[in-house]
Order: sequence, then structure tokens, then C-alpha cells
Amino acid sequence: MAARHASGHAGPAGGGRHESAHAPRHTRPMLRVSLRNIAAHKLRLVLSVLAVVLGTAFVTGSLVFTSTLKSTFDGLLDQGTADLAAMIEPEDPRGAGVPFEVAEQVLELPGVQAAMPGVSGTVVLFNADGTPYQSGGAPSEGLAWIDPDDAVGESSRITDGRAPAADDEVVLPETVLTAAGLAVGDTAEVYTTGQGVLDVTVVGAYANETDIGGYVGVGFSEERARALFTDGENASNVSVRAEPGVSQEEVRDTIAAEFPDYEVRTGEEIKERLSEQLSTVLDFINYFFVAFGLIALLVGTFIIYNTFSMLVAQRLRELALLRAIGASRGQLTRSVMAEAAVTGLVGSGIGVVVGFGLAQLIFVALEAFDLGIPSGALSLTPMSVITPLVLGFVVTVFSAWAPARRAGRVAPVQGMRVGSATTEAGGGWRTSVGLFAVVSGLMLAMIGTWQETTRDGAITVGVGAAALIIGSFLVMPALAKPIAGGIGRVIGAPFGAVGKLAATNAGRNTRRTAATAFALTLGLTLVAAFGTLGATTKESVSGVIDQDINADVVVQGVASQGPPTPLPGGIEQQIADVDEVGDVAWLAFAFAELAGEPQALSAAGGPVGEMIDATVVDGSLDPGPDSLVVSRTVARDKGWTMGASVPLVAPDGSESTLRVTGIYEDSQILGQFYTGMDVYERLVPENLRSTFTVLVAADDGVSEDEVLAAVTDELTDIPIAMVQSKQQYIDTQTGGIDQLLTIIYALLGLALVIAVLGIVNTLALSVIECRTEIGMLRAVGMQRSQVRRTINLESTQIAVFGALIGAAVGVYLGWAFVTVLADSGLTETTIPWGSIGVVLAASAVVGVLASLWPAHRAAKTDPLEAISD
Repeated sequence: MAARHASGHAGPAGGGRHESAHAPRHTRPMLRVSLRNIAAHKLRLVLSVLAVVLGTAFVTGSLVFTSTLKSTFDGLLDQGTADLAAMIEPEDPRGAGVPFEVAEQVLELPGVQAAMPGVSGTVVLFNADGTPYQSGGAPSEGLAWIDPDDAVGESSRITDGRAPAADDEVVLPETVLTAAGLAVGDTAEVYTTGQGVLDVTVVGAYANETDIGGYVGVGFSEERARALFTDGENASNVSVRAEPGVSQEEVRDTIAAEFPDYEVRTGEEIKERLSEQLSTVLDFINYFFVAFGLIALLVGTFIIYNTFSMLVAQRLRELALLRAIGASRGQLTRSVMAEAAVTGLVGSGIGVVVGFGLAQLIFVALEAFDLGIPSGALSLTPMSVITPLVLGFVVTVFSAWAPARRAGRVAPVQGMRVGSATTEAGGGWRTSVGLFAVVSGLMLAMIGTWQETTRDGAITVGVGAAALIIGSFLVMPALAKPIAGGIGRVIGAPFGAVGKLAATNAGRNTRRTAATAFALTLGLTLVAAFGTLGATTKESVSGVIDQDINADVVVQGVASQGPPTPLPGGIEQQIADVDEVGDVAWLAFAFAELAGEPQALSAAGGPVGEMIDATVVDGSLDPGPDSLVVSRTVARDKGWTMGASVPLVAPDGSESTLRVTGIYEDSQILGQFYTGMDVYERLVPENLRSTFTVLVAADDGVSEDEVLAAVTDELTDIPIAMVQSKQQYIDTQTGGIDQLLTIIYALLGLALVIAVLGIVNTLALSVIECRTEIGMLRAVGMQRSQVRRTINLESTQIAVFGALIGAAVGVYLGWAFVTVLADSGLTETTIPWGSIGVVLAASAVVGVLASLWPAHRAAKTDPLEAISD
């Protein structure tokens, strides 16, 4: 009668008007129904909210972390450019620099109060125990200490001791002094590229207004710094301070008119340029971390979708009853959406708070590992709060939209049915669209590997990956019964009837099984793809080094987080004098203008052709006087042939001509081109010369271990020299890849944690939904242990099903991306079958662990109470 009464008032022509006219009167009661429903199922709310919390917390933490870093670095920039009115720089930043006499001449210009030449160079400070001080990737440089009253753009002040005066005196940041175990008055060691290891006395400690993190600034006297880090004639730049009342633009224009051959920028322009460079780096970090937060949220959508789908099925009679007493379809839809909105808001709000804590933990971890990151108060920006709130809310509401619509379509008569309805995969259109997307994705990824350029190939493979992942989601319900059921029959075989029952459960609601498993599918897809890319990169790097280097020992400088520190010039001769050593070849780097273009020019000495196994196309790999040896690709692109003349302009402006004496097949070790040491010595002043890498071959009859030990003993007086066998060198070069993969796997672990929560959530709700069925099974003799085992097996087959699909998709996409990147040096695809096998085995364990709590709840079901419901 109630249903008839509700429909009778609508009338043939006015049903829509009647429903909308009376909707406001029902909105408040329906909202109360939604809120009471949430309050009555707190556990369900917690599980759904947790998925949103994890995703939004990671997004918030990423945004807060990067905004705090930017705020801190901006503070350092403000400090460093506080009174900088203008800076004079060479037109070519890789040129000789700006003559010191320019700084003296600038002082005579109107409006200029002070001018400070920029003098600095790479150094390595040693701890009190003689080990190199690790700056954690922060700059480590020697510099000219200028009195703060005379300095431009600096606010460093001596806090203990005094400024350096003699050649062997230095000052250090007070934080570095403490971390290195040194004190004012102590003797310390500092390595410089040109002079090797220097014994110095620490005569002072200084501090800055802003935390400078792990920055190592070893301050020498001005005269000593010029001798160590310059050619004696040029500074890297000149910083200018204006007189009070004179604008930066006025000073810039005055200097530019007087020195037209140099670049002159205002302090504000310098600060803006540095800030943009910093933003580029921080934006990459931000995008990197936020991407994983979005992946976590994407995985969370399937949990939320599953949750609300099951809620609608479980509340079928309740929803039908509401329809029978007058609730409209729109009101039922809105009631479910209201629950989703509350879930999204609560989860996002908690996630934002947790995200701030996560950002603080990141800084604590960075400080604990001495990674040299400056710290500061957490930066609260509207973006770091609003973005995750909106994302969490939108994702939750979007995920609940389809179940909410199904709730609105419930008919009043469905309230007469016993039990809750389950929804099947439903509709061949879904499977058909999914199959089309899968086939399209496979074909696009394949086509991407045929593209001529890496960019076009990567874009095509990326589009194919998206299509393949979406298609997998759509087609997985159709695969759930045969594949998940098959997995269930295999793992359930030892358990008899219980195993068969668990195997059939996955096929009862294939859409739910697929949505639950897809959370793991997505995570495993990324793990397998990144794993394939990482394993291939490692194998390619190892293969290149192993095949191209014939040396028994490789010597390079220690590295903190950046490239190796240059070795002192002449170290190759010291190594060559060792009795156990046979041939020695070495590489060094300089800057010059080659064929009209500024270039980083490498130089090689010794028998390069014997130590590096490159294919000679023409000529010789060993450079002669004034020679240039080039790769085939560069020779083709530049039009250089054997004997061709190539003009060279040194940083000091002197000109000469190089002659092409060798062409080789492209080699990652040799790079694009190189010259001989005679040219290097013309380009680099004697006090600034250094060696980048030394390749050592054992003498006849000497083993690799013997020559390694001999060279190590010989270089004990150069503590920054890192002496390694070829295999140790390979391991060092590939170690960075392992570290990056570890970070990526750890971040993807967040998505896997959410996927586990999805299994827990689905099973917990499934236990509630199947309460009557479980009660009947218990009534006919099923033991509690058998109920638990059934849930365990069902969870395991869902997890393994999702992991198998994910591994297959991930391996294929990893292969496609590796093939596209072949031009970047990646050779034959290497699939980490061992790692994938471990992950698949771990998925089965995850399935068991995720089922423990739902299985415990199911086993506690009282048969009589369940049957009477």
C-alpha cells in the first residue's frame, strides 16, 4: 500500500514535479539515515577511511616536504643575495672567468660600494679519524674567506676563533666542525684537486643565519684560495654591492656599459635564476613522490568501490523498504553518496594530518642518515592542504558513484526477497570492451618498439600501457572464474571439501573478486615493469664495463652523492711506477670551444686503445699531438672525416687546430670524442689539473689481487683515491640502480599495503553478507577451523590471481619500455624472474595474512543466530 500510495500522487504528467517538490522534506531524514548507517557500521567506515588516509597522507607528505625544502632554500638564497646588487659573469660560463682586475676597476665606478671576486673549488675535508667527511650530497668546496663587512651577499660570522691569515689556516662551519670530530686549534687534512692533501690548522668556526644542512665550506685566506682554485688571473664571477640609495638596475647598467664583453645581471635576476633551477629539481622530487600517492589513491578506489557495492547488496531489503515508504530513487542514490562523502572527508582530513607527520619523519630520517638536507619549520601552504583534501574526496565519491546508482534502482518489491543479492560480472559488453582494450594495448606497446625516435616510442608504449591496464580491469571478471577458480582448486586440493568450497567462492561474484584482485594487479604491474627496467639497466651497465674495459684495476675519487671527486694530476705516473703495474691509461676533463660550440672535452693518456675495447673504424684510438678522436655518430653529424681540421678555442682565448686522427664505433666509455694530454695541458693551468679515472693493467705474471693490493698500498697518501677491481667497479656503478629500485619498491609498497586492506575489507564484508550461509554450514557440522581455512584459501586465491595478472602485464610493459630505450644504451632485456617469483610467493602469504581477521570473525559465527537473521 505504501508503494502504491507513493506512486499514486505522482500522476501521469507530474511525477517528476511531485518527486522534486517533496525531495527537500525527505533530504534531512535521508541524511540522518546515512549518518546513522555509518555510525552503526564503524568498522566498515574505518577500513574504507584507512584506504583514503594512506593515499592522501602520502600526497600531503610529499607536498609539505618539497614546499618546506623550497622555503628553506629560498631562505638561503635570500641570505646569499641580501645585498647583492649585480653580478658580473663571463659570456661563456665554461670560459676562463672574469679577471681579478675587473673587480678592482668596478670599485671605481659610481654607485658601487664593494666588489667581491668569486673564488671556490672542489675540496674534501677529512674527519679527525682520517676518513673523508661525507656531506650527504651537499656542496663541499674551498673558498676565499672574506670579512663579513666586506663580503657581498654573505652573512657568515665567526662564532669561535678568528679568520684565516696564513696559508695553512682555515675556518669551518661550526656544524661541520662538530660532525667531523674537530675543534678550533686542531690540525686537519683537506684534499684539493691541484695540490692534493694539505695539512691545515682550524683557526675558527663560523655560522650562517639559516641552516645550511651538510654544506662544507672550507674558508682559506684570500691569497691562498686564489692560488688553489684559480689560474691566478681570473675569478668565476664578481659580486657587486651598491651604495645606499642606488638601485640594482642603475648599477647593472653602469657596469654593463663599462664592461660590454661580460654578462651583467641584477641581484634579483641572479636570485630568480637560482630559484628557477631549484624549483626544477624540487618539482621533479615532488612529481616523483606525488605519483606514488596517486597510485595509492587509485588502488584505494577499488577498495571503496568494492565496499559500497557490497553495502548496497547487503542493504537491499533496507533500501527497498525505504523506497516502499516513499523515498525516491534520487534520495537513495544521494544517501549512499552522502556516506561516501563523509568517508572521503574524514579520510582526507585524517590523511592531511598524518601527512604532516610523515613529512616530519622524512626530515628526521634524512638527518639521521646525514644526507645534507637543510632543515626548517614545516611549510604549510594552501596547496599542500587543499590538493589532498580534494583528491581524497573526489576519489571516494567517484568510486561510490556506480554502487550509489545501483542503490537508486532498487525496486520496492525487492524488499520481499530473502537474503542479499549478489551481482555477477554482468554483461558481455564489459568483457568485449576489455578484450578490445587489451588487444589494443598489446599492439600499441608493440608498435611503440618499432618507432624511430625514443620519444615517439615512449609515448606510444605509454598509451598502450594505459589501454592494457584498463582492459585488464574490465576483462578480469571474465577471467576470475576459470583462473582464480583454477588457482583455488590447485591450492585447495590438499584440503578436500573445504578447498573445493573455497575454489567455488571466487566464481560466485566475479566482479567483486576481480576488483579486489586488481588492487594487487596494479601494484604488481608496476613492480614487474620497474624490476624489468632496473634489471636490464644493471645488466647493460655491467655488460658495457665488462666488455669495454680491459683493465684489472680502476682508480677514481670517492663520491658522496654526486660524481667522483677528481684525483690529483700526476697520480697516473705514481701508479705507473709500481712494480706490479703494467700498462696505465687515464682520462681527464677540460672545457673549451670546439668547432664554435662550448664543450666538455675529455682527454686521454696512455695506451687507450689497449685498455678500452672499442671498435676502430679508421685511424687509431691513441691520440697523437693536436689530435681529436671521435665517434662514428659525431663524425657523421659534424661531417668530420679522417684528417679534418677542427678549430679549438681555449678558455684564455688562445686558438689552435685539432686534426681528426681516429674514428670509433659509439662507446659509452669513451663518449663522443676526446683529445690527447698535450691539448689538455694547454687548456688547464697546472695548479688546476686533475685526473678523473685511471685504468691499470697488471704486469706479466702478476695476478689481479696482487696488483690491486700494490696500487692500494701506493696510494695510501691519497685517501680520496678509491682503488677497485673491475668487478668492484661494476658493483659500484650498478649500486645506485639498486638504491633507486629499493626506493621505488618501498613507495610501491604503499599501494600493496592498501591492496591488502582491500582484501581484508572485502572478506570482512563478505563474511557479513554470507552470515546466514556460514551459519547453515556450521549447523550441518563444519568446524570453526574449517570455516577459517575456507576464508584463508579464498583470500589466497584472490591474491595470487591478481598477482599473476599483474606480473604478466608488468613484464610485457617492462620489455616494451626497455626496447624503446635501446638507443640509450639498454641492451638485451633482462627479466628478474627470481624477484617476480618471490613476489608471487609473497602474494600467497599476503592472502593468508589478510584473511586472518575476517576468518576469525567468520569462525565465531553462531549457527542459530545466523540462521534466524
